[in-house]
Amino acid sequence: MPPARRANIGRRTRNANDVALLRRSQTADERAQANASQRERNARNRFVNPVPVLNLARPSRIRRAVLAEMMRAAFNYNSQIDYSMYGYIGMMDAICPHCDAANFRGETPGMCCANGKVRLPALETPPEPLYSFIFGTSQASKHFLSHIQQYNSAFQMTSFGATKIIRDNFMPTFKIQGQIYHQAGSLLPYPDADHQFLQIYFIGDENRESDQRCAIVSNTRREIIRELQRFFHQHNALVQLFKISLDRMPTDNHKIVIRADRTPFGEHARRFNAPTIDEVAIVILGDQFQSRDIVLHRRNEQLQRVSELHRSYDALQYPILHWKGDDGYHINIPMIDPRTGLHIQKKVSAMNFYSYRLMIRPQEQNYILKCGKLYHQYIVDMYAKIETERLNFIRFNQAKLRSEEYIHLQDAIANDANVNDIGRLTILPSSYIGSPRHMNEYAQDAMSYVRKYGRPDLFITFTCNPQWDDIKNNLFEGQSTTDRHDITARVFRRKLTALMDLIVKLSVFGEVRCHMYSIEWQKRGLPHAHILIWLVNKITPDQIDNVISGEIPDQTVDPELFDVVVKNMIHGPCGELNMNSPCMIDGKCSKRYPRQLTSDTITGNDGYPLYRRRSPNDNGKTANIRMRNQDVEVDNRWVVPYCPLLSKIFKAHINVEYCNSVKSIKYICKYVNKGSDMAVFGVAGDNRNDEITQYQLGRYISSNEAVWRILSFPMHERHPVVVHLAVHLENGQRIYFNEANALERAAHPPATTLTAFFKLCETDTFARNLLYSEVPQYYTWNVSSKKFQRRKQGTAVDGHSSIFKTDAIGRMYTVHPNNAECFYLRLLLVNVNGPKSFQELRTVDGHLCQTYREACQLLHLLEDDAHWDSTLNDASTSAHPQQIRMLFAIILSTCMPSNPLELWNKYKNYMAEDILIRMRHHARNPDLLITLEMCNEALIIIEDICLTIANKALVQLGMTAPNRPMHDLFDRELQREQEFNCNDLRLFVQSNITKLNIQQKHVYDTIMQAVSNNAGGLYFLDAPGGTGKTFVISLILATIRSDQKIALALASSGIAATLLEGGRTAHSALKLPLNV
Repeated sequence: MPPARRANIGRRTRNANDVALLRRSQTADERAQANASQRERNARNRFVNPVPVLNLARPSRIRRAVLAEMMRAAFNYNSQIDYSMYGYIGMMDAICPHCDAANFRGETPGMCCANGKVRLPALETPPEPLYSFIFGTSQASKHFLSHIQQYNSAFQMTSFGATKIIRDNFMPTFKIQGQIYHQAGSLLPYPDADHQFLQIYFIGDENRESDQRCAIVSNTRREIIRELQRFFHQHNALVQLFKISLDRMPTDNHKIVIRADRTPFGEHARRFNAPTIDEVAIVILGDQFQSRDIVLHRRNEQLQRVSELHRSYDALQYPILHWKGDDGYHINIPMIDPRTGLHIQKKVSAMNFYSYRLMIRPQEQNYILKCGKLYHQYIVDMYAKIETERLNFIRFNQAKLRSEEYIHLQDAIANDANVNDIGRLTILPSSYIGSPRHMNEYAQDAMSYVRKYGRPDLFITFTCNPQWDDIKNNLFEGQSTTDRHDITARVFRRKLTALMDLIVKLSVFGEVRCHMYSIEWQKRGLPHAHILIWLVNKITPDQIDNVISGEIPDQTVDPELFDVVVKNMIHGPCGELNMNSPCMIDGKCSKRYPRQLTSDTITGNDGYPLYRRRSPNDNGKTANIRMRNQDVEVDNRWVVPYCPLLSKIFKAHINVEYCNSVKSIKYICKYVNKGSDMAVFGVAGDNRNDEITQYQLGRYISSNEAVWRILSFPMHERHPVVVHLAVHLENGQRIYFNEANALERAAHPPATTLTAFFKLCETDTFARNLLYSEVPQYYTWNVSSKKFQRRKQGTAVDGHSSIFKTDAIGRMYTVHPNNAECFYLRLLLVNVNGPKSFQELRTVDGHLCQTYREACQLLHLLEDDAHWDSTLNDASTSAHPQQIRMLFAIILSTCMPSNPLELWNKYKNYMAEDILIRMRHHARNPDLLITLEMCNEALIIIEDICLTIANKALVQLGMTAPNRPMHDLFDRELQREQEFNCNDLRLFVQSNITKLNIQQKHVYDTIMQAVSNNAGGLYFLDAPGGTGKTFVISLILATIRSDQKIALALASSGIAATLLEGGRTAHSALKLPLNV
């Protein structure tokens, strides 16, 4: 029997039916209460403050007038026009119809409650005395709020582990580096030990308990400690639970287990009530508990790490915020169907949970937002929990999901290999926002814009101003802007959106070709955006003064702009006026202030222009600023370049630079996409190849960034889209598989963009006219079906009514020349239109070539070094000088270019670019130009690479020899063998020498005795695989090197060399011929 056909009704009709069904199931009282709530929401929505005209629905006539008024307005700034409405944000008067959260107009719908799918119990207002401490205005309340972190520490039941970053006495944010973890100890200390954390609750004497808390935590008042002590003993359910459980523990061998997934008996699953004894906690003697359970011993010296996913994780660490001991986030909170109010299968994520808790709702007092520095710590902690949840998903799934080239998987399956032994573990993918791979992809995408449209026109840095009225007007009474990072982040997000609308939609600089931006955070925690703008009509040098100013405005003509510039756009001052300024390095300003005075703007050959900065004698203006309790007069030398229009609209620090004259634009593109600061550190042991651990240990998190990420605000935006196009040999694509689907994947590998391109050319005649990189302009890539599909929007193509063109960009992944066949395949894809298969790609005039190199030769793509010129030209646009030098060395060593000297002369400045930057920094001279000595240093590095690769000097490869000192090569080799860390090696030896078995110890002692006696000798170590030969050799090398002696680790093959620290092949180290 065929399935019943669904009624053909619209979505709105179905929703109305569902609501009607829900209403019929309600009692009269429930309907009356629902109607009253709806009337209250409607009333609030009617009586809201007026909003600017830009945010209102308007007739198209008014919209066109606004567009016409602002088109290229930056070139025609008028001090008499009021531009304030374009940057106006207003009050949080948009009320969510689902959860009553107050939002700014224009914020993403559902940010607060996922459009009604998240429904958490309202925060219960704390009773006295905690209420007065948080909401009061007395001196005791002010003291409590200013030291709220210390008071929370006095009552927290777990310890907080992280590296806190405190740079100076004023730190308006909470900032950590590395991982955060909570640890719980035993309920009672040993007889001679002091009570700590949770143990203090069980001292049994009120005076001794308060004495111990005051002794542990400084800057607290005893009377406040005592009041809070009585409060938590009376109201905190976890404290009461531990007391009862402790009485039930007859011996120190017993444990109390707090279940991670147990809901109190008799309570509805979505309720978050206080725990009930025997349902949430049990006392056991054995090991009957789960990995996420909290296990507390009666007495024990060991600390247990509390799982981030445990429902009591928050309450144990933040008793002031969870004063009842109520549940925080856990993984079993169901989402709600907003139409029926019933649970759905999907669960509430940690991001959903904490985003909901950060909102302001009229019917509840969100006391969490009143808790100042404790609130700062809380949101950092909770974002770290969100991040840990995501990274753990990646980590635990990597053990199951493996990647391998398709042809290798086929071979392994055919030979009955164990699937568990196939593949390389993928660590931290580019899909994880903020990962090194993700940031590198964005930098390469920016370079795709440069390749297609040239250098960007404008580089803009937009910094949040904590003094904005839009922030101050939305604070609670008595708060400062540093208390509310949620408001700061939300306002900056709205301001940034308004700024991008002005630039992109209203075209204040003219029509925009493409743009991109990234968000970062200052050391003090405020967000700023780095923005790159490409314009259709480039800004000419004679127009720079119309758009960008490096001067103080005339206070009599434009007092508002004068005030903005003096408050936000004056650097420092530093130097002799303030030697302690953060920009001062070795007695000089790292930002090159004060700048040179000049009567006209000068554009140089490389770098930003020298903007017009007139002296006071040339009608330049001055201003007095307050610094260190005294007035200081500054002139135009201290002004950071700005756009008058943007500064007047947004009243913030907005640095605008003309960057079309910058040659090294790749450094700007990489700077824009470099991401937030990461700590530089060494990772020892097994974590050396663990990218997830390295990322967690190195990254910083501040309060403002934590809010930004919790609210799911984007870290990057760009337009147009860049589509990444795979490049691989036939059956050489990377596929992902696990044990269950390995056979199926081997038989039916998923398509890639390259194989889909071939199939597209088979069926679509228009596609046969396109290059591979041009396809994304006319077709979209369907990720689920792995097919290219014709675009349905865009500009119609002449003669093809069903084909539409957009400005999307295709970026083929780069291939290194040492992967020769794949390199030549990519070269063909760049030049051949519409191939239908790998075979057709290497078919020239009906002849099927055996290799892709042969096809390139027949197409005359390899004549006159044109392809190497193209390769180096492409690399010079996007690659680091170190990478360009390596590329050039490989071309010299393995590809035999016909005129290598011509290639060197054309690209030598790019290969020595990092040396120039290093010398500029060392000499404190940003105008230093490249010299022959710098190029010679680059040439020495290139020759070293060629000697390593092919054992050939540059003279043997058609190049001129570099001028190097006679002792240079020896010094380099000696330095290589002396750069090991002796302390780390000694620790390695001490921790591993006891692990040697009898036979390994005999080998170790024999060789070390020969070394100590300077006896020499020849030893052959023979044993089956997996018995520890590499371990013994590594220990011998570490022992010798820890005594500051030299031990060479040489092997016959590269694979064997990689197993040893500092290992090299014998051919490379001893310069042996390759045929030996």
